[in-house]
Amino acid sequence: MHLLKKFKVKKKKIELLSNFNITNLYEFLDQDLNQKNYYLKKPSYGQFFQEILKLIKSKTQNDISIVWTQAEQTFECFKKILNYEIVSQRVLKKQADQYVSFLKNLSNKTRHLIIFSWTLPRYERGRFLNDFTNKMGLTHKINFLNNYVSNSLRKNKNIYFINSDLIIKENIHDYNPKLWYAAKIPFTQNTFQIASKEIQNIINFIEGKSIKLIILDLDNTLWGGILGDIGWQKLKIGGHSITGESFENFQNKLKALNNLGVQLAICSKNDERTALEAIEKNPNMILKKKNFSSWQINWNDKAKNIRKIITELNLSAENVLFIDDSVTERDRVKKSIKEIKVPAWPSDPSQYVKKLFELGCFNYSSISTTEDLNRTKYYKDNFKRNKSKELLSEENWLKSLKTHIFFKKINETNKDRIHQLLQRTNQMNLSTSRLTIKDLDKLQKNKNNYLYCCSVKDKFGDMGIIGFFYLKIEKEKGYVKDFVLSCRAFGREIENSMIYRIIQILKTKNIKYLELNYKKTQKNKPCLSFLNNNFKRKKNIFFLHGFKDQLMPKTLKID
Repeated sequence: MHLLKKFKVKKKKIELLSNFNITNLYEFLDQDLNQKNYYLKKPSYGQFFQEILKLIKSKTQNDISIVWTQAEQTFECFKKILNYEIVSQRVLKKQADQYVSFLKNLSNKTRHLIIFSWTLPRYERGRFLNDFTNKMGLTHKINFLNNYVSNSLRKNKNIYFINSDLIIKENIHDYNPKLWYAAKIPFTQNTFQIASKEIQNIINFIEGKSIKLIILDLDNTLWGGILGDIGWQKLKIGGHSITGESFENFQNKLKALNNLGVQLAICSKNDERTALEAIEKNPNMILKKKNFSSWQINWNDKAKNIRKIITELNLSAENVLFIDDSVTERDRVKKSIKEIKVPAWPSDPSQYVKKLFELGCFNYSSISTTEDLNRTKYYKDNFKRNKSKELLSEENWLKSLKTHIFFKKINETNKDRIHQLLQRTNQMNLSTSRLTIKDLDKLQKNKNNYLYCCSVKDKFGDMGIIGFFYLKIEKEKGYVKDFVLSCRAFGREIENSMIYRIIQILKTKNIKYLELNYKKTQKNKPCLSFLNNNFKRKKNIFFLHGFKDQLMPKTLKID
């Protein structure tokens, strides 16, 4: 193990590209990323297109590029529009197409490209009463540009087009025009500070650190009132009161997140039967039992109960958010489970929704996979699997599941899910390389690369696509470059079946050597344990030679 501790993580490169003075954002971001494995390149003011061309022609690649521009500095014709000159739609489209071409070329030289949308310059009111409807209205034109460019880029899945209005509008009244005249700074300090936080949230998403599970208290968190004192009929939720509507709206937003694939669970000091009765019988409850993947409703220590939930769902604490109205309970959980996110929570329920989205931990891609839509069912099925284990030996339990594994080559129907696995999986992840869709497309074109995903079915249901491997054959040797397995599928010999499938491929090529290069992270110790138990090892290289002992797991069926 001491040899792996010496492994140095190469810093990832972030570059800021802008046609205005973006130094303030650089300073905030540089400070915020100080403890992370990123190198932030200092921006060059007045060199926007030159810097893009330089990067496009460069042999190196950025990990993240951030583009934030002003429309009037980007498009010559938009300057004329600001002066109420007539500009044809054809000319505007032509300049927009040229800009899109720049961005597409740039996206080929960076793993992730973040683009901020355009806003009107400060104090510009345009044609006011009909600024949306008039074809030469400033609002009409700025919206056209944002929609046209974003639609032109939407197939580039490594590009994130950010609504900058969400960042700028809160600070519009604090802006001092002298900042522009003196230093060409179009926004306030606070705007840049908020933008820095939003960029960090996007980086967390890219690194697979988004929230996957929200654990919720019940009394005065999901509903108003103490259930044990007043009964489910008198709980404050819905109706025509400020408090009731606030709790109803909060539940609606939680359900919306659940529809995106975020799991919900309950940790509450209550009587379980009474609490579940309230959830099912109160007609104003938006969230029902079917919306919760797990619950611990009893009088035990909440930190202990939360650990049970996290273990049951096989998640990492860093992907979990705990919401409770009690300061004491929040403090207990925060001190006991270091990585879990436990925000200070407002006492006023009308502020709950605002607080939820101010956390900035729900950055999800626009693509919803089948696995996202069915994730709550997957976790409930997994609970049934684990319960069935209680009276059986390990081997008999695995046999009883009647697990069937299906391997498929990467294709357009499964690529989005594979990309999702690569971004989100932390524990059973060989390299944590976070391949993008473009990376997968490039790898797929090489005949010496073998990219497969695996889906699983058993007697409890369909688990969907839960695993992926990338095998490269080079100089009569096989190299596993990526190997990921969803946390839902640990401990069922599915990882062994993936190795068995890799060896099958190598045998067809008469190749007798397989190597895996393990790259240590804070989260992928389960992967290390699996490698130690199944491979020979030299430092961080794990290998097999000959494949004589590699048998198909007896408890599984493979297709």
